Amino acid sequence: MSSEEQRGLDEIRGIEEGLKAAYTRNTKEAVEAFDRLREFAIRLIYLNVTAEHELDAKALIVSIGDMGKITAKQSMEIASVAASRALGDIAAEAASQRRDALAIKAVSVLGSLSRELAARGMDTAAKSAAEGLGKFGAVSARMGVENQVTLSEIYLMQLVREAMEEDLSETGIIAVAFLGEVGAVSVENKLEESAIGVSILLEELGIAAVRENHEPEAKVVINAFEKLGKASSMHGMKSLLFQAAWSVETIRVLAEDKGMNAVSRIAKLTLESVKAAGALDEEQTLEKIQEIKKFHRKIMEKS
Repeated sequence: MSSEEQRGLDEIRGIEEGLKAAYTRNTKEAVEAFDRLREFAIRLIYLNVTAEHELDAKALIVSIGDMGKITAKQSMEIASVAASRALGDIAAEAASQRRDALAIKAVSVLGSLSRELAARGMDTAAKSAAEGLGKFGAVSARMGVENQVTLSEIYLMQLVREAMEEDLSETGIIAVAFLGEVGAVSVENKLEESAIGVSILLEELGIAAVRENHEPEAKVVINAFEKLGKASSMHGMKSLLFQAAWSVETIRVLAEDKGMNAVSRIAKLTLESVKAAGALDEEQTLEKIQEIKKFHRKIMEKS
């Protein structure tokens, strides 16, 4: 038997054992299976790029996602954490090696799993998924792959919305923080559209948090804007400063109307620190913001 044939058999056996462990609620064996499948997938990332290797890696990624959804349905939180970590590691590793098709597949599966975990109230596992999405976004930003950064942003935003619906405050707060971090790394790497995209999504989340009385999430959103403002000022990204100031003011006014005085005060202080200094071509910036919003809508329609 060739090494390739042995590899294929090992992968099939790993998937079968993982599915069995998930269905029989065997947490220990499920975690071990996720770890093995993660190792198999990462090994394929470093092998020569062939159609067979690509298909095998994608099959492993999909299998991990399927198993993760089973462990979620079975309320196996520890195993679901392992699934999230496996997918996050694979996505980040693929991104770092510019295996873009595998990176996109892994983060898409992770994004879907993250919402499933939040919908089932699995706070710990959902937080692990948020970490994986954030790590992927940061790696993609450092690699300069803007479409992958945007995917991570969208999935983090969707996770926050799901977390707020399920009152998973910790997941929502952590996911917002990672979204802000992706924005900051995008600024550092001169990815202006990705950075503005984060600001747009943070605005949407801030508005939703205020309207739905999620004060902790609203405060974290404003804190993320403050960090974005400092980063954009440092790197001369005036368009982002304009968008951030606009967003914080929108959230401040809404919070004031809702009687969320603490949020309104924090927003007012943050607004002062992110306002753009000097002349700014507002018309050009507004056009760019509208283009990014349209791009976001297209992605969300497909996800």
